Amino acid sequence: MKVGRIPTVLAVYCSSILLLEFMGIFKKLFDTPIPRGVRILTYATAIRWIGWGFAESLLPVFIFSFGNTYAEAGLLRSVYDIVFILALPVVGMAADRFRATSLILIGLALYPLVGISYFFAGITGVALFIVFARGLNGLTYAFDAVGRETYFRRHDSPKTLATIFGYFDSISNFWWVAAALAGMILIKYFSIPVLLLMIAPTSVIAFLLVWSFRKNEESIEKPGVQGKLRRAYREAWYEIGKWNWQLKGVAMFNFFIAFSSAVVAFFLPIEVYNDGAGYGKTILVGVMFALPYLLGWILGKWFDVKGLKTFFYGLAGFTFLFASLAVVDAYWWKVVAAFCIGIVIELLSVGNNELITVYSQPEHFGRVSGVMRSIYDMGSLIGPLIIGILIDSQGTRMSFFLLACLMGILSLVFYSMRGKMGLLEQETSIPGLHKKLHRF
Repeated sequence: MKVGRIPTVLAVYCSSILLLEFMGIFKKLFDTPIPRGVRILTYATAIRWIGWGFAESLLPVFIFSFGNTYAEAGLLRSVYDIVFILALPVVGMAADRFRATSLILIGLALYPLVGISYFFAGITGVALFIVFARGLNGLTYAFDAVGRETYFRRHDSPKTLATIFGYFDSISNFWWVAAALAGMILIKYFSIPVLLLMIAPTSVIAFLLVWSFRKNEESIEKPGVQGKLRRAYREAWYEIGKWNWQLKGVAMFNFFIAFSSAVVAFFLPIEVYNDGAGYGKTILVGVMFALPYLLGWILGKWFDVKGLKTFFYGLAGFTFLFASLAVVDAYWWKVVAAFCIGIVIELLSVGNNELITVYSQPEHFGRVSGVMRSIYDMGSLIGPLIIGILIDSQGTRMSFFLLACLMGILSLVFYSMRGKMGLLEQETSIPGLHKKLHRF
């Protein structure tokens, strides 16, 4: 066998193993009923994401055009994360007190302004519109994401929640990918600001869909002790102190996973574009990064079956992929790496959502979800800022190598913490975790 064919043969072999694994799980997918409210909110999100899909893959390049360095681009990107982090404690507490769909509608009502701001940034060249769009996007997504996740947790069993979140990711991301593929054609005729403007009409349609569904509103489990919203920020820090070892462990890994994945999602398209790829090839990298989300339903079921040991495999996969980006400079490999990184992120994402539900009390779903998202987004904020400075001084290869070292250390830490995380061999499945928690 020729040496040059070895990577291809290995890729085919690994893909065949994964395909057989997924086929076995896929037979059981339709045994899980999807509540009507979950389906309605999934369809509404899918409609909104169509508007985003046309040009979101080019958003890093668009933002980079308003700065002179990677660090400046990372700073503009971080406006979203800053507002998101500040909003989450309040939104999380509000989710424990008010209707989840009310929060979703607030976010959807503001989303059209995001698309309009990006459009004006493009036609005027004023970076202030980018800042406004990023900040408003952070606020709207806080309402949208926390409201949606709280609704899901109130209307599904924790034993199948990873499958429900996977169902949401599969459907909504399918239409995002379809729009992104259409964007590869539309970008030849329309500018990036015009395509970003499509966020506005699709958000309006999604708002009307959720508004019509809201007539059959969900019930709310009232918490035993309700804090006031003005105390949300202080109680957010107290909330972390009251968490058990499992939730604190999930929070720590969330932070570093977000730190690394945000760097790849933002800087890899910029690097590809700067290396000479056109808009079409840059969009393709974004599509490959999002394509694994179509497997969210299957990956969620896989997590339900395989349990928490998938975390270690995911972190080890991150280590290999980041190391490969530091060594291989070919465009085709960056496309493959984007796809594989997307698979790892989606697998860990649907698993995280289930773990948060298992380890937290039902009356605190909104609060825990909000604080956990704050921690995750803190990683998304710090990652591009630090790595942006590092890329400007040391280059992309050294940056990816350091990320690989970080993920390698993190995988070893996770393995060593398996006792505190409840990762004994006989308890690696989610049903086993439920039994373990009930014994306490």
